[in-house]
Amino acid sequence: MNPDPPPPADGLAKVLHELQAGKIASSYLLLGEAFLIREALTKIIAAILTERDRAFNLFFMEPELTDVDKLCEELIAAPLLPAHKVVVVRQAVFLSPRQQPLRMLRQVRDHLDNDPLRAAKDFMTFLGMAGWTLEDLRDGGWKRLSQEEWSRVLDGEGDENREKWLPRVLEICVERQLLPQRRKTDTDRLEELLLSGLPAGNVLILTAASIDKRKRLTKIISDTSRVLQFSAAKGEARGQRLLMDKTRELLERSGKSLAPAAWLALGRKTGFDLDSSTRALEKLVAFTGERSQIRQEDVEQVIGKTKEDNIFDLTTALGDKMASKALTVLRDLIGDQGVQPLVVLSMLVREIRFLLHARIFINSGRLGSWQTGMDYGQFQRQVIPEIKSLVGAREKGELGDLADEHPYVVYQACRRAHRFSDAALIKCIQELARLDVQMKTTGRDAHLLLESFVLSFCFDKAAPGRA
Repeated sequence: MNPDPPPPADGLAKVLHELQAGKIASSYLLLGEAFLIREALTKIIAAILTERDRAFNLFFMEPELTDVDKLCEELIAAPLLPAHKVVVVRQAVFLSPRQQPLRMLRQVRDHLDNDPLRAAKDFMTFLGMAGWTLEDLRDGGWKRLSQEEWSRVLDGEGDENREKWLPRVLEICVERQLLPQRRKTDTDRLEELLLSGLPAGNVLILTAASIDKRKRLTKIISDTSRVLQFSAAKGEARGQRLLMDKTRELLERSGKSLAPAAWLALGRKTGFDLDSSTRALEKLVAFTGERSQIRQEDVEQVIGKTKEDNIFDLTTALGDKMASKALTVLRDLIGDQGVQPLVVLSMLVREIRFLLHARIFINSGRLGSWQTGMDYGQFQRQVIPEIKSLVGAREKGELGDLADEHPYVVYQACRRAHRFSDAALIKCIQELARLDVQMKTTGRDAHLLLESFVLSFCFDKAAPGRA
């Protein structure tokens, strides 16, 4: 008779092996990359609770509503069914380093278009940091807050464009019934509970992107819990391979396929980020229903337009000298998405610089495989190795930032670079540098300055045009 195989050495595989053997710890801490944590959490819960028991003995506490006293009460209470009871705290804020209100508010604005519920939850967290409540701001109450109050909360920074995004966030918070709740984060009681031990059969699972190792609670949890670290894949190639593997698994489970154009559109909107891409793909699987293939138009309809999409559109319109379209895109960015004019300027500078670098690559004659109109797959196989070869031989400061970007960013820059001549791109960068000085020193309306730049560039007949 063959002996049982030895258990895995460490990590999630070892924990799952222990759970299958009936060895269940009283608490677990999952740290690191969001998608890998979600995947591990699903497996751990499935190993502890049957599907029938999950309906009654599984409890989730969301970060914006986590009151530590209520958490302790839940951990002490007996399960509803005679089985294990699992309490999950996602994004345990009482373990994380202190977040700054300004950074949290930027997260709200960044996620408002693509993930409005997440933006609303982040906004509730921001309110707790600011000492405000939803009642203070709803029904136009935010208009009564002075610039000095905003500046106090945001460490001296202002937010003059809040009328563009704040009413939308407040509306989502009210619709979702994310009513103001003061989150009690005094952790003394939880510390005592963990040290004395949870009631038999009750299990606490905490997740966090990062933790503050200086906190006493963190040290207690590290000593009393099974801690699993999920680090993001290091290196671009490994990250892409992991994303493709996880995408393939998700599609196979759902009986779906992803059209090549849909994959590119998904990457453009998520930056090929593992967590963002898989969340978006889950939405697309649900959206397409019985249809087996996910198409590009599905991605465009479900995921929505990003700031990066609009910057692409803006530079394309500039290259084609289409002033009306460029102004419309600019107004979408600043008016509808609430992006600060200086942020638009910096994004525009970055994009124009990338286009210039792409033209330098192409004009050098050292990209023998490059052909106008080639698809992304061909570009990855044929052109990227040539670029990496050039990068490997470069001196510091040579070639520039584009070579260090994701291959899809490089592909997009090469694909669109033909819309400008070298002289037009250089002139554009010079004008944007002048505009940056004007925005920071003259006190003139930054949006109007950007519009003036668009009009002067598109209608300057003396300016160099397309190649």
